[in-house]
Amino acid sequence: MAALGVLLGLSIWWMMSAPGRFPTTPLTDPVRKILRSPMFRHPGVTKLGPHHYRVAVVAHQFQFEPSKIVVPVNARIDFYVTSADVIHGFEIPGTDVNIEVIPGYVAHVFATYHKPHDYLVVCDQYCGIGHQNMIGAFDVVAKMPLPSVQVVPSGPATPAMLAQAGQALYASRCAACHQANGQGLPGAFPPLAKSVPEYESDPRHRTLLADVLLYGLKGKVKAEGKSYNGVMPAWGDQLSNTQIAAILDYIGTAWGNKEAEPAGYKPYDAAAVASARKQTMTSAAVGQLRAKLFAGHTQKH
Repeated sequence: MAALGVLLGLSIWWMMSAPGRFPTTPLTDPVRKILRSPMFRHPGVTKLGPHHYRVAVVAHQFQFEPSKIVVPVNARIDFYVTSADVIHGFEIPGTDVNIEVIPGYVAHVFATYHKPHDYLVVCDQYCGIGHQNMIGAFDVVAKMPLPSVQVVPSGPATPAMLAQAGQALYASRCAACHQANGQGLPGAFPPLAKSVPEYESDPRHRTLLADVLLYGLKGKVKAEGKSYNGVMPAWGDQLSNTQIAAILDYIGTAWGNKEAEPAGYKPYDAAAVASARKQTMTSAAVGQLRAKLFAGHTQKH
């Protein structure tokens, strides 16, 4: 009996002390409040001490933010992971980090890595039709690279800054579904190439495009002659007016869209997004408004 007691005690000690094996007591709060907190408003890697780093991650349908994480060897890495929409998984295969990510909760695990290695990050909980695209990167390096400056303007910015920020934000927030080339995925996510300029033909449609990013979109849509029925997440709680304007301007001019824009096309600005933000809408309401505005539309929508 004594031997069994010792064996059981050692087993429990080993499991509980293994870095990252069990989440700590999760922090709970409304999803919007969590996403607006300093940790998750700009998720990523933060140095807390000489050998101590914090990694904040937001799981979305259907991507991790950030999509790539770089940490050094021989440092304690505290992971704080939350969901912006549905239940996700945050697993780093080949390590002990495997977290169930639940909306309204902040899961916390920690780990230390002693050898450089490039890992994948996968969602191991089915989270919707784009689940298979939910893949990230986790790189453990011998020496941390110098901090890079990401152009994410929150105030007045030059057209060049907005163009750079729009492309970077699209790559990190939108490309997982709509793809880097704007072609979307047939049957799952509508294309943005060729279809975005149709919103510019009417001022109401142009405002609707800002509503889609701010509040999301739920319901049936038609793009390039094909029908789609899904849910697009809202980005209004996580992106500033300038950031959303940068994305809107990027998708309005990329992939040949610029040549298809109507005469007199003007780039989006923060003021236009701020005006759209004054109203409160649900993703379903945006879908209904879109259907109403495009009813009887003679083009491809």
